[in-house]
Formats: sequence, C-alpha cells, structure tokens
Amino acid sequence: MGNEGRNAHGRFLASDLQICTVTEDSATVSWVTWDADISPGETPVGMETAGRLEIWPTNTRGEMRTVDSPADSAFHVLTTGGLKPDTDYSFRATSHGTPATYSPATVLAQYGAQGIVHPEEGYRFRTLAKLSGTYLGTIVVANDLHLGETADGNIIAGFPPAAVSAPGAEPYPTVMTESVIDAATRAGASHLFVNGDVTSENRPAEVELAERLFKAFPGALRTTRGNHDRPHRFSSGAEYAAAPPLAGKDSPGEYSDAFGSAFEPRQKMWVEHIPYGDLRVIGIDSTHMDAAGGTIEPQQFTDIEKELASRPNQPTIILLHHPMTRDAAWSHVGGPAFILNDADMLRLQRLIAEAPGVRLVCSGHTHRARRDTPDLPTRATYLETPSAKNWPTGATHLRIHTDGIYVNFRHAMGDAAFEWARRTRWTYFGLAPLLGLGPVEARNLVVRW
Repeated sequence: MGNEGRNAHGRFLASDLQICTVTEDSATVSWVTWDADISPGETPVGMETAGRLEIWPTNTRGEMRTVDSPADSAFHVLTTGGLKPDTDYSFRATSHGTPATYSPATVLAQYGAQGIVHPEEGYRFRTLAKLSGTYLGTIVVANDLHLGETADGNIIAGFPPAAVSAPGAEPYPTVMTESVIDAATRAGASHLFVNGDVTSENRPAEVELAERLFKAFPGALRTTRGNHDRPHRFSSGAEYAAAPPLAGKDSPGEYSDAFGSAFEPRQKMWVEHIPYGDLRVIGIDSTHMDAAGGTIEPQQFTDIEKELASRPNQPTIILLHHPMTRDAAWSHVGGPAFILNDADMLRLQRLIAEAPGVRLVCSGHTHRARRDTPDLPTRATYLETPSAKNWPTGATHLRIHTDGIYVNFRHAMGDAAFEWARRTRWTYFGLAPLLGLGPVEARNLVVRW
C-alpha cells in the first residue's frame, strides 16, 4: 500500500511512513518508496526518489520548516531541528511531490485502532517537554545484534520466510552493529551498553567478531547476556570445540562459554559507575542454561539486593535482557515462558520499588518497543527497546541531565543499513512494523529523577 507517484525511474509507491524520533527540539521521520510495478507476489524492491519533509506547528502553518534528502534514495530518514518543546506539530513527507503514507501495520503499531478511525492524527506529534537541568552526557543502549545469524524472521524450522543479506553484501548483523557503533560515536556517547543477544548462538567465531567490532567504539562498552549468548554444549557442533568451558567450580563440564570468557561470567551482575550525574548502571544476567526464558539465580539476587540497598536513592538504570512484568508476558506471543519467570520478576520488582533511585529498567529480547506496566507501585519506568538487527533497526540513546533523561530511539543510518531495513521490513509476512515498532511514546520519552 502507498500513494502512487512517478519519476524518471518509473512508478513508485510512497509508503511505510513512521515517526522514528521526537525530542524536545527535533523530529525524525522515515519512509520508503517502492517500485509500483513489482507484483504483490514478488519481493518488494525500492525505487530511488527525491524526499522532502515539511513540519509546522499544528496551528501555525506559516512557521513551516523544510528539509530535503541530500540525494535520491529509496529509504528516507530526515530530521528537522529548531522545534519548540512541548508543542504540537503537523508534518508531511513527500517523494517527488507524492505524499508518503502509513502501512496498516505501522498505523496499528504507533496508534492502535484509534489510528484507523482518525487517520489524520498520524500526521501529528508533540515534542518532549524540556528538562530544566544541565546536560551531562549521553549513553546508548542497544540489544539483539545476533552476530553470526544468517536469516532474519524465522520462528521455527525456516518458518516464516526469512530475510537474508543480498549476495556479496556484508552480513546484516555486522552492518547493523557497525551502524549502532557509528551513531553512538557521532553522538559523543561515553558508554555503549549491549543488552543481550550479542551473538547468534555463542559460537567462538561470533564472540571474536563482536570483540573486533566493539573495538571501534571509543568509549566504555559493557554487555549483558541474552538467551542467544547462553552457554552451549560442546556436543552442539564442531564449531564449539575451540570454545573455553563454562567457568565456575560447580559448572557442568559439557558446556562451552566463549561469551563468558570474553565479556561477562554467567549469572553475575555488574555495576558501571557513569562519571557524571552520580549515575549507576546495573547489568543483570537473566539467562537460563538451556531455555529462551529468563531466570535469576540466588547468588546473583543476593548481590543485586546488596547493591541496591547500599545506595537506594542513587540515580540508577537497570539493564537485563528479559522483560520482567506480567504486562510484558501476556502481551507477547511467547507468553510467560518467554520472559523472566514470575517469582523472579516479582522479587526483582520489589527490590526496585524499595530503591527509589531506580528510574529506568530496559530490556530487549522481544525485539519491540513497549512501555510496560509494572505489577508493583514504583517510580521506575519499564521499557522494552527495539532490536538493532531488524525492523525498525537502531538503538536507544539516553541523554543524561541533572534532572532527568531524554530517552530516544535512533534509526540505523547509512546506505547498507537502509538496504537491510528494507529487507527486514517484509519479514513475518509483512507484519514486522506491527510486531516491532511500537508507539511513538514508547520510543521517545522523558524520565525524571
């Protein structure tokens, strides 16, 4: 679906409009132009067009701001700055004068059924309220890189049809990881946190690739372990033969753990003290040995409890791969077995509720943007953040101020990243935006200390 236009290349459809990022003074909008002459049964192909983004205060069109694509492209990601905080804006995105429109999947993801009933609301947004405190620095949270993976979108046994990298192209997990690192570097981030699923299956070659790519980031980098990074049995395949064994005096000898040797030991929390704002980031390993769901073992819980009790009011961000609310469990197709188990999630929520300095809890795993409702009263915001490697592609940037945090999802940038994004958009029978994009306010918000 999309609005049909024409240029020198032929007929195109301007579609897949989405509001990527809304800050206190800027907005980023993306859309794709598809070859209109490709039949519905064929793989969609992008067509290069000239893009333009127009943004104006909803009640004052005379104050319009316009930005054009630097070059013709099939994938447009345009940003307009100079906006006013806490203000309603309207916008229009066009390719060769043809307005881009939403796909039904994107409408439902960003606005729910309300977007179908009142489609005009989809062409408006409100900038974030302005924090009054001093800017201190930026940290970036990414998740679900899946380095070493070769097919995106499979659930079981090659179903549904997957997206794969173009012949001769750099593997898509590498492309997206490089894009995340480049964006974090350009943002001047002091820290990059990769919140689980660094690798596809914790193979030694995948861990070595991660180490090599991570060296490009000039700041501090920490990881949490995701279910794909769990220890694997040596018997899982010949590729594990050279992997170091799982560390620990009580560890069963049949397991390898290249990830633990290179990054973080299994079921061990860590603390990273950010050198500004008295900010503490706590990373938690929420992985099972042999399952996709989440668990926290007793010793790690003891360590978490001691750390939070030592300074309960210290500004704190918690990272763990698995979502940890019943809201997350029952709103995801994987159900409760896919996230942190019920007893552990409630225990961890109690610890967070007793530590009022914890204001943000970020998880990955579901590859979607969602703001979850906790089961216990708390001042903390619980977020599921989008995957780096599939639609919408990107990472979450946290701009730290003395009185709070701007939380903003940033789309992956660069021609290779755009090419891959176009491919992954059509996974899950074209429903990737519905499953992963999430509401604008789940990707762009203010968290106050």
